[in-house]
Amino acid sequence: MTKKLFVLRHSYAEPMGEVRDFERSLTMEGISTARALGRKLLNDRFNPHQIVCSPAVRAYDTAVNLSEELNINEQEIQKVDKLYEASVRELLEVVNDMEPTTESAILVGHNPSISYFAEMLTSSGIGNMEPCGLVMIDFEGITWKQISQASGTFVAYYHPNREV
Repeated sequence: MTKKLFVLRHSYAEPMGEVRDFERSLTMEGISTARALGRKLLNDRFNPHQIVCSPAVRAYDTAVNLSEELNINEQEIQKVDKLYEASVRELLEVVNDMEPTTESAILVGHNPSISYFAEMLTSSGIGNMEPCGLVMIDFEGITWKQISQASGTFVAYYHPNREV
């Protein structure tokens, strides 16, 4: 059985300095980009079983806008405190703790760790994920608990305006 993980950097947010970092909201561009990504994933028949995100306003708002386009109830979004300012190790802990019955999940976090995490899982040169950039990773024949460095296969990089 293949597990699918979609690693998503939050969408475009207010600049730093106007409010506390944790409270930064999405810009209008951030909202429309997250919604466009949701529509693209829906058109590609992506049906995640779980959305896990940082509790920071910009990450949660990205998850909400995405979930609305995917027809997923907002109450099903799981906020995980450690995803805010998470290290790669903490991101891995969250993935390793996912329910065994979950087949596919979206993980919404922050740079630079979210980009490093996608690279660590796939051993691919993904580079700096742009806001609302999403990396699709497949894990063949292993459980969430068994996911570790280089255990995944890079499938695609999505952005609402293109696929790389």
